[in-house]
Amino acid sequence: MAIEERPKLLPRPGYTLIKMHAATVNQLSGQIRRGFFDKAKTPLVLSNDGAGTVEDSDLFESGTRVAFYGGGQLGITEDGLQQEYVSVKNSQVFELPDTISLDEGAALPINYVTAYQALTRVGRIEPGQTVLISGAAGAVGHALIQLSRVLGAKPVAVVSSPLKAEAVRKSGAAAVVDLSTEILSDVLSSLTTGQGADLAFGPAGGTLLRELIKSVRERGQLCRSSFLAALNPAWIWLKSSFMKNAFCGYDAWLETDEAVSYAFSAIRIFIEKGAVRPIIDITWKLEEYEEAYRRLASRQAMGTILIKA
Repeated sequence: MAIEERPKLLPRPGYTLIKMHAATVNQLSGQIRRGFFDKAKTPLVLSNDGAGTVEDSDLFESGTRVAFYGGGQLGITEDGLQQEYVSVKNSQVFELPDTISLDEGAALPINYVTAYQALTRVGRIEPGQTVLISGAAGAVGHALIQLSRVLGAKPVAVVSSPLKAEAVRKSGAAAVVDLSTEILSDVLSSLTTGQGADLAFGPAGGTLLRELIKSVRERGQLCRSSFLAALNPAWIWLKSSFMKNAFCGYDAWLETDEAVSYAFSAIRIFIEKGAVRPIIDITWKLEEYEEAYRRLASRQAMGTILIKA
């Protein structure tokens, strides 16, 4: 990767020209950077969500604070948001409420839309249910915790260290499982009087998978919430010996503009009520992009990593 100078973008109909405030550094941009996503072709500016202020638009007034949801295009098949000025389709731009900062707004779109859709449309969450959240200290993990709580469920956060345990408690977790000292299935059995979680979010593979499956009740659901891929049918077949539970997947790549707009409207109400607030890990300058991606790769981040133009 390298920083380069480009001409400032010009206004065009149906698009909003935005002066960037901050863009995210997330797992999607990290995997694209490492060459793990075939649809992305270099040279490419990374990042598919962030926030800034409107310079020119046929929909928004100049100076409006906005966030944008890059969908399956920005930072993937076309230049993304880690730059000083961007031109984004009007349908992907959302005015931010006054109750959050631009930093928080940058952390909002992909993380919270993914969490909201995974909980409501895919997981069909109900009040009173126990929701198990693996990787809870990450950006999407915090969103799942906060939205589970505001939707009336009991979020149980799964983390790997005492420091992360403290962070997710502050985010609103009803209970925390610290894998450095506890066994997940034992704790869930105790928390739910032997029944297990109603809904769990976690990886499609890895060493934690077996414990997640053991921790979900009969007829419960184990879901993968991701921008990259839903569960692979071949993987499900290979794991069939564990399948007392239903498996489901959510893929933000497939979202329509209408679905994102609906989700963002619901999330905005929660923000205005003070029930939801994105968590920022560390903010880096644009020229410090290597440090930002090292932070991402370390898996020590607690919240969203940002790059500021």
